[in-house]
Amino acid sequence: MLYSRRAELDVLQALICMRTRRIILPLVFALVAATSLAACGSAKQRDVPAGSIAIVGDQPITVAAFDSLMTQAQAQYKAAQKTNPAAPSFPAVGSKDYQSLKDRAIAYLVRNSAIIQQATKMGIKVSDAEITSSLDQTIAKQFGGSQQKFQAELKKEKVTEAQVRDRIRTNLIDQAAYASLIKGVTVSAGDIKNYYNAHKSSYELGTSRSVSHILVKTKAQADSIYAQLKAGADFAKLAKKYSIDGSKTNGGKLGVMEQKSLVKPFADVLFGTLKTGTFSKPVKTTFGWHIILPTGPTVKAHLQSLKEVSAKIRETLLATKQQQTVTGWVTKAEKFAAGNTSYAPDYKPTTTTSSSTVATTTTP
Repeated sequence: MLYSRRAELDVLQALICMRTRRIILPLVFALVAATSLAACGSAKQRDVPAGSIAIVGDQPITVAAFDSLMTQAQAQYKAAQKTNPAAPSFPAVGSKDYQSLKDRAIAYLVRNSAIIQQATKMGIKVSDAEITSSLDQTIAKQFGGSQQKFQAELKKEKVTEAQVRDRIRTNLIDQAAYASLIKGVTVSAGDIKNYYNAHKSSYELGTSRSVSHILVKTKAQADSIYAQLKAGADFAKLAKKYSIDGSKTNGGKLGVMEQKSLVKPFADVLFGTLKTGTFSKPVKTTFGWHIILPTGPTVKAHLQSLKEVSAKIRETLLATKQQQTVTGWVTKAEKFAAGNTSYAPDYKPTTTTSSSTVATTTTP
């Protein structure tokens, strides 16, 4: 799977990306969502090697890989139940839910194989040294460099170090494929202008003003902060220390706010007589008590110019074009899998999805 921002790929990527404390992120959700390739199969029947569940192109998918995936899923079902007894248990073998999970695991492995093969055709390679380096960085970051803690996590997640290394390899290939695909994607000045002209209503800005604030729960605390400000205290430092609003990390900065988007008591003060750089007395709203600091003049309602919004439009168009490029490439890989996959009899998917357009074949 590509290391992209596409939602369905992000879900599958959860299995191999190591972005949190846990070495392997929750798998159950990946399998639940991995439905896009279920029940596809090759119109050209091929022999599936012994010990394999399927063959994609000329690459077999081993029973061991499938069993490992299901073992991890089972372990994570159990872990979920420990924190939430009401969570569903791992489905019984032979049940409809088990078959659905099994189909998704197979779809995940087939799609992954197809995409890795497509990336290989692009000339993307990952060396053992790169995998080792990435693993060492992960152990250093997530486990403080402790091999003992790392091995304990592997045992907990029911995976081997070899399996982790294989997933790191996949992750590195994903990143390289993504970077290669989007490298040549560009947005022209003409693209930006055309988009602006077609979406002018989106750039109509109401009466606005840039502002910072400090939000607290009680008037007593607001009065105390107000007194500190009058005595010369730094607004941003007090915001970081006391504010309960998310803007506290930026020293209370809210940026440019439109009058129509604010609750009335706040807007009345901000767009009243309060001068730029002058903080207000405590103001009560449904959110609590605010001390408001305008950081710029009031700007009348107007249509933002092309120059003002061109950077944002470029970013939007670039992201869209990149996604389209990646999506097209992934679709090509999925079609490859659909036309070049044969399954062992016991692993023939039984569910179908909207993208399942090719009949499944199995080896006798």
